[in-house]
Amino acid sequence: MPIRIIQILKSVNSILLIISCLLVIENSYAQKPIGRFQTDSIELGRPIDYTLSYHHSPSAEVFFPDTTYNFYPFEIIRRNIFPTSTTNGVSTDSVVYTLVTFDIRKTQKLELPIYLLSKRDCTAVYSLADSVFLKEMIKTSVDSLQLKTDTKLLPLSQQVNYPKILTYILGLLGIALIIYAFFGRFIRKQYTLFLFGRRHKDFQTNYKKFTRSTLDDVTIGKALVLWKKHLEWLEKRPYTSYTTKEIISRLPSERLEEALREVDSAIYGGILSTQMPLAMNVLLDKATELYKNRREELAASL
Repeated sequence: MPIRIIQILKSVNSILLIISCLLVIENSYAQKPIGRFQTDSIELGRPIDYTLSYHHSPSAEVFFPDTTYNFYPFEIIRRNIFPTSTTNGVSTDSVVYTLVTFDIRKTQKLELPIYLLSKRDCTAVYSLADSVFLKEMIKTSVDSLQLKTDTKLLPLSQQVNYPKILTYILGLLGIALIIYAFFGRFIRKQYTLFLFGRRHKDFQTNYKKFTRSTLDDVTIGKALVLWKKHLEWLEKRPYTSYTTKEIISRLPSERLEEALREVDSAIYGGILSTQMPLAMNVLLDKATELYKNRREELAASL
């Protein structure tokens, strides 16, 4: 009987030992993840690496935080995932997070979870918090800085904004094309009439220079040639080769006939009458009359 009891006690001790071993193994698998910064200090806006690793059973489903996780007071830039490695029945997963901070607190901490998937739920297991210290780039207080009251301006070379200029040019061309599409005919008509009127005004200016100067056979002859050339342009006929009789037959008018005879007498006979200024004005009035008629015809044809 005592031997039987001893055997039962030995069996119980063996079972308890096995359970203890299993608990140890399970506890080793259920340890916290390890999260550490790669350096102990950080600068504002400068990236820093944070490594998160976890040892677990090869059969366990483990998930690490992705880029949508809130890493406050840090912001994530990227993450680098390493393949799972298994040694002696223990698997290891690790991820390196590249973070940046714009928080001005001197000491900043971070603890990240890993997620264990089971049949019933998903459990989050957090790492121990690891700290990093913010480097002070300005050692002196801003209030104590001596600011300069007079500084020299640094001249900057002007740069041509070619894309902006090109945009303006294309915009102006587009507006011009739209205007031309709607008002092109009107614009062409007005431009043609403008050039037509401009030439007549030039004739009037040059002709009046002759009539305002001393009237002699030479001046009157130059004025008559200018007048004939202008009529030749208006009527599209060879007035420069026409005689007085041919001009009157083409442009019948008593006043014009008398004026041309006065001009012929001055040029070919050297006879200068007191009616010469009036005769010169009659020629100018006739040219203006022909210009107006021709302008109306041109406006109607455009």
